[in-house]
Amino acid sequence: MTRGYLTHAFNSRDVDYLRMAYCLALSLRLTQSTVDRLTVLVEPGQHVPAHYREVFDAVVELPVADRSRKDGWRVENFAELYGISPYDESVTLDSDMLFFDDVSGWWDDFAGQEVVAATAVDYRGRAIAHNPLRRNLYEIGLPDLHNGFLYFRRSEPVRELFATIAAHTRSWPETCRRHFGRTDVHYSSDCALLLALRDTGMEAGCVRASAGGHPAFVHMKACLQGWPGVSDTERDWRAHTDYRFSEDLRLTIGGESIGLPFHYHVRDFVDDRLLAAYERSV
Repeated sequence: MTRGYLTHAFNSRDVDYLRMAYCLALSLRLTQSTVDRLTVLVEPGQHVPAHYREVFDAVVELPVADRSRKDGWRVENFAELYGISPYDESVTLDSDMLFFDDVSGWWDDFAGQEVVAATAVDYRGRAIAHNPLRRNLYEIGLPDLHNGFLYFRRSEPVRELFATIAAHTRSWPETCRRHFGRTDVHYSSDCALLLALRDTGMEAGCVRASAGGHPAFVHMKACLQGWPGVSDTERDWRAHTDYRFSEDLRLTIGGESIGLPFHYHVRDFVDDRLLAAYERSV
């Protein structure tokens, strides 16, 4: 039974998601006692430096036509992660994440489940009671779950789930009309996943499997931290609190030690100095 992590790293504008995925792979190697492998999905012909390839378990080029907007987040190919996964059991991650604690024990907790999706917490470890960016999802009662840490095992029901995600992505206006009664709902891979869970009858099972407190990750969008006066569109949480890395690459934010998988969100968070520290440590 093989296990491993997956991410997609399609660069957008001046954002180097492949570099983030490389740092994510280093953090997995540094912190995980058993499952520490990361496979990355890239664009056809995308240059992957040799020292990146040494850290990735596998680099897979997108095997189908690219559905993503090159000026956007490039998330429209999320559904292809099922087909390219070399593992029997997989967890999808966002590329702009880091790991600090060993979560290897989670994998055994997931055993026997088809799909387990993450909940999100703020940097203090508190559940995010309301995400203002998810108003459309709340409108139709979708669960507050995320694909930033999504476990799945290879099976026919999960294959059907990902095929449904792909179908929703291809026909997003029609999907929105059917579920929301309008076509102006912004596409997100989280929303496509949650609608597919509902359409395949897997929503209730996923909610039950995800109710035990893990998986969870720290979601560092500024508007989710409970700070007063922060708008939904404010991007940089570093304007509101201090943070520091220790010599052994432990992260503290506002006096709180970060243990859960960390979605840092700010695209320049991994600077050259931090990346070099990870390279020296692995």
